[in-house]
Amino acid sequence: MTRSSVPETPDMDTMRRELAALRAERDDAVQARATLEADLARATEQATTARTRASRAVIRAEARAMAARMGAVEPADVVRLVDLSAVTLSEDGAPQGLDTIMEAARESRAYLFTTPRPASGAATGTTASGPAPRAGDPAPFDARTAGARDVRAAASAAGLRWPVAT
Repeated sequence: MTRSSVPETPDMDTMRRELAALRAERDDAVQARATLEADLARATEQATTARTRASRAVIRAEARAMAARMGAVEPADVVRLVDLSAVTLSEDGAPQGLDTIMEAARESRAYLFTTPRPASGAATGTTASGPAPRAGDPAPFDARTAGARDVRAAASAAGLRWPVAT
């Protein structure tokens, strides 16, 4: 073998400098990875906290709405007095276990509830109202267009004296 066929090897000082540079680069990468992992853990914790707060807010809102539907005098007070820690949200966002807790609150704290009022037509989506006027019924009395004689006749028909003496 000739000297020209053997590759030249760098001297020891060059190799040590390259090794030190590689180690520094490795240490920087390890430190960057540790920083990224800490950031990821912090972001995961913040997301979990935000998700928990949001689910608690949804549960409180659902409880307040259910208390109002059940006839609570003050739904916010009912929600404050009830332990909602056992209520969870299902995958579709519906609260599970809220019905039993609210029924128990209605039984144990009946003074917070009244009988629920029937919902109005606007709330239920129906337009049901009183019966339609019959064909033979007289038109209702309109004081804006009635004369003095009509006012006196309507007052006497209602059992009132008109004009009132002062």
